[in-house]
Amino acid sequence: MKCPWLIAAMIFVCSGAMAQVDTTEATAPDIFTQIERESHGNIRFHQDSLIRELIFRHTLQNKQNPRIEGYRIRIYSDLGTHAREESEEYKTRFYENYPDIPVYREYVRPYYKVYVGDFRTKIEAIKSLKKIKRQFPSAFIIPDKINLPALDE
Repeated sequence: MKCPWLIAAMIFVCSGAMAQVDTTEATAPDIFTQIERESHGNIRFHQDSLIRELIFRHTLQNKQNPRIEGYRIRIYSDLGTHAREESEEYKTRFYENYPDIPVYREYVRPYYKVYVGDFRTKIEAIKSLKKIKRQFPSAFIIPDKINLPALDE
């Protein structure tokens, strides 16, 4: 074998990485442990520890970035000296007419943009677009990262 030190280093690095995940996982209860506790011993999971690790990493990633692919409706986009004020007016006017639909205003140099909604499917966005176009005729649907809906607890 030409590089036994390389193999030893790889094993050391991998075991260190696994230890870090295991200690983090031990401090935060995972979904499997939670289900087992709430079932009062009626449910037990028998699986490879790598499955728990993958689920834990996936959950952690979702907590760090809680947005998903979806659709929004753009009701305003412009640049210029009055674009900032106009975008604020569009946002206010939309909110007054549709208080149950979230409104997002952003500045992506040099444009001010106003988006509305967090639609999971294009069909949901199309339904709302039909109503919105009555007051905002230039509105159109765009794919975007949307906020997750609140869970009812």
